[in-house]
Amino acid sequence: MNTMRLALLVLAIAGQLVKADYLDDQRDLSAATSGFSQRLYQKVALGLRSMVYSPYSIHSVFAMTSLGARGKTATEMKQALGITSLADNTHEIYKKLISDMNSVPDVKLNTGNAIFVNPAYEIVPQFVADVESKYFAKAGNIDLSAPGGPEEPINTYVANATGNMIQNLIQKGSIDSSTVMLLINTIFFNGTWRFPFPEYRTFRRPFYSLDGGISSVDMMSDDMTIKYKKDNSIGIEVVELPFNGERFHFYIALPEEVNGIKGLEKFLATPGNVDTLFGGLRSVYLGVSIPKFKIETTLGLVQPLKDIGMVEAFSPGYANFTGIIRKGGVFISKVIHKAIIDVKETGTVAAAATAVVISITSLKHPPEKRFVADHPFLFFIRDELTQQILFQGKFSG
Repeated sequence: MNTMRLALLVLAIAGQLVKADYLDDQRDLSAATSGFSQRLYQKVALGLRSMVYSPYSIHSVFAMTSLGARGKTATEMKQALGITSLADNTHEIYKKLISDMNSVPDVKLNTGNAIFVNPAYEIVPQFVADVESKYFAKAGNIDLSAPGGPEEPINTYVANATGNMIQNLIQKGSIDSSTVMLLINTIFFNGTWRFPFPEYRTFRRPFYSLDGGISSVDMMSDDMTIKYKKDNSIGIEVVELPFNGERFHFYIALPEEVNGIKGLEKFLATPGNVDTLFGGLRSVYLGVSIPKFKIETTLGLVQPLKDIGMVEAFSPGYANFTGIIRKGGVFISKVIHKAIIDVKETGTVAAAATAVVISITSLKHPPEKRFVADHPFLFFIRDELTQQILFQGKFSG
């Protein structure tokens, strides 16, 4: 074997090893995100008729925020996110994942992060540097005097990053002088089905709800060879609908019983059970009918995240974010998540954004003027009722 061929072989083997390490790391992160997602689902979704959220968006923005957490606050955040075993490697894994997702072919997938800082506060420079380098975060300032309010420039950023699907993430009046920082994650997905549904086969069909009611929905239909399984042990059918490029897939887990979704949700509450939905499928020629639908969901996540163990980060006077700001205590005051999904004959468009709002624990408004006694002065103690000067003196240092 000549030297050139040997060198090429060594490079090929090295490349395969690097790819294997990358996939191992991503599977570890995926396991953490998946567990986090199912715990959160049990807190935010059970009482809703329909909903959508982005586990990736919420998990990644909190992983980014955890860079500034210390002590018990950091421990609780890592435990709730499921990244304790990954430790600081979490951020490097996310860095590679963000680069990868923003360069995939065949579908349009963009994810981004941003940090907006109130210039009135002294932020630890290393924190900003870390979120910029590890999460490719765009850094900017909060403009309290912005026309339309300080929320408007941030909402414009989010709208631009999500194909204008996520509008008005931050409600007017949410940002004031006590707001130290906002950390934002956005994700936008636009995928075309590998096997599009023909529009002429979309018809109004009955849809049976949990309460026994029947509604009429647009049902898309076609015959195709796709992956499918029936799992009698938990009473469900699963189909896998691929997007172009076949890196991304749309799964539907359909209970056999009309009211079976409650049992499926209970099943998914057990750690690791969600992974069983995606295994064991095989290619079959299948007549497929699914609803054409659009869902929009807005969630406030402070209480749900407390419920899964992330408590101290939201507690004024106890939260430890000294990796973000050293002077003055801060805490996470708001977590806002908004997601939209639109499933139609040609494919699926989905977008989500998450905002973590960090505020000062106690705010003293800056005075209009300052008095600095830095040279000799007189002093008095006076009885205001009798106007008697009880003590008088001078201080010259």
